[in-house]
Amino acid sequence: MKTFDVMVIGAGSAGRYGAKAAAKLGAKVGLVETGPFGGLCILKGCMPTKAYLRSSELIGLLKKAPEVGIYPGKHVGIRFDQIKQRKDKLIAEMADDAYQGVLRHPNITLLSGRARFLSGKEVQVGDERYSAERFLIATGSRAMIPPIPGLEEAGYITSDEALEMESLPESMVIIGGGVEGTEFGQFFARMGVKVTLLQRGERILSHEDEDVSEALAEILRNDGIDLRTGVREVMIERDRQGEWISFEEHERVQKVEAEVIMIATGRTGNIDGLHLSAAGVETHPLGIVANDFLQTSNPNIYAAGDVTGGAQIVNMATYEGEIAGTNLVKGPVQKADYRVFPRAVFCDPEFARVGLSERDARERGIPVRVGKFPFSDLGKAIITDRTEGFIKIVADAQWGEILGAAIVGAEASILIHQAAVAMHFRSTVEEYAKISHIHPSLAEIMLYLADEMVGRE
Repeated sequence: MKTFDVMVIGAGSAGRYGAKAAAKLGAKVGLVETGPFGGLCILKGCMPTKAYLRSSELIGLLKKAPEVGIYPGKHVGIRFDQIKQRKDKLIAEMADDAYQGVLRHPNITLLSGRARFLSGKEVQVGDERYSAERFLIATGSRAMIPPIPGLEEAGYITSDEALEMESLPESMVIIGGGVEGTEFGQFFARMGVKVTLLQRGERILSHEDEDVSEALAEILRNDGIDLRTGVREVMIERDRQGEWISFEEHERVQKVEAEVIMIATGRTGNIDGLHLSAAGVETHPLGIVANDFLQTSNPNIYAAGDVTGGAQIVNMATYEGEIAGTNLVKGPVQKADYRVFPRAVFCDPEFARVGLSERDARERGIPVRVGKFPFSDLGKAIITDRTEGFIKIVADAQWGEILGAAIVGAEASILIHQAAVAMHFRSTVEEYAKISHIHPSLAEIMLYLADEMVGRE
C-alpha cells in the first residue's frame, strides 16, 4: 500500500490549488482525478460558457450598431459549428495547461480513478489502496434534477450537454432562472432559438435584490426570451401533436412546446460513491459539512469548493483550496473569510456583486444607508450607448464603511473590483470619494455615487 502525507480527491480548481498549497509546504501529495482532467470551471463551467457568451455579446453589439451610425447588414450570419469548434479548441488547451502544471510539480503524484474511502485514513482508487494522514475532498458539483413528472421519459439536457450540442434547436424551454438559466437563455436567444424560461420564484436570481432581478428580467425580455415567473406544477405531457411542458403560472394552466428541455435548477455537491460514512464525514442536502477551517466532522479530512454546497464560484473554490491545503500540513491555523468575494452573471449587460446586498443587510438587522446611480447619467455610458443599469452601494449607517455593492451594466464584472478593493481595505464612502478617476470612464460611476452619498455632488 502506497502512503502519502496528503491525498486530494478531485483535480478541479479547489483540488489543484489545495494540492499545490500542501506540496509547496513540503507534503508528498497524491492527487486523485476520475477524468477528464480540468474540473468544472475549465471543462463545463466558467471558460466554455464565457467562450460562447463572447459570441452572443458580439451579436448584441452588432444589433445596436445602427444607433451609433454603423450598419453591419440586415442579417447577422451565425456559424454555430465555428462557435463550438473555437470553444472546444480553447478548452482543450486550457485543460492541457492545467494537466501539465500538475505533472511538472515534483511533490504531486497524479492518480487516475474513482476514490472510495475505506476508513478515515485509507482510500481505494481503482484496484489500488492508498493511505494518508490527511485528506482534502474537492470533487465539485453535479446538476440537481427536480422531480418533474414525465421529465425522464421526455429527455432533457443540463448545461453539460448544452455545451456539446452540435446544432441549434428551433426552440428550448429552460427550467430555472438562476445564473445558468440567465446566461444560457440569453445565449441561445441571441443565436436565434425561441427560448422560454420558467422560474419557480416570482423573479429570476431570487437571492439578489428586487431591483437587480427586475433589471435583468427586462434585459432578457428585450432579447426575446419568454420569461415566466411564479411557475408551479410543472409536468411534461404528450398528445397527438407532440410533447408539451405544462405548468401553472399565477393560477392559470399554461402549455408551451419546445424541441429541447434544459434543466438549470442548481447544483449539489458531488459525493456519490465516496463512501463518506466509512471516513466519518457528515453531509447535508447540498454536500459536505465543513467548518471555517474547511475541516469536516473528521478533523483530518477537509473539504473545499463546490462539494461543500456553498457559493459555487471559482474564485471561492481556489481560495478555499489554498486554505485547506495549508491547514492540511500546518493544522487548522487559517480560517476562511468570506466578507469580500466578488461574483458575476455574464449576461449582456453584466451583473456583479460583492459583499452584502441591501436585502442581506436588512435581514441581518444591520443599519445601512443605500445609494444608487444609473448608467444613464454617466457621461462615458451615454457617449458609448451603454446606458442600461445602475450601481448600488450598501454602507454602514453610522461610519459609512462600504459593506457591499451591486452593478447591473456594461463591464460590471470589471467595475465591481473597485468596490472589492475598497472593501478589502475597509474604506468608507467618504474615503472612496477622494480617489481621482479618469474622465470620461465607466469607472466614474462609483465615484459619482460616493460623491452623492457624502453630499459632494
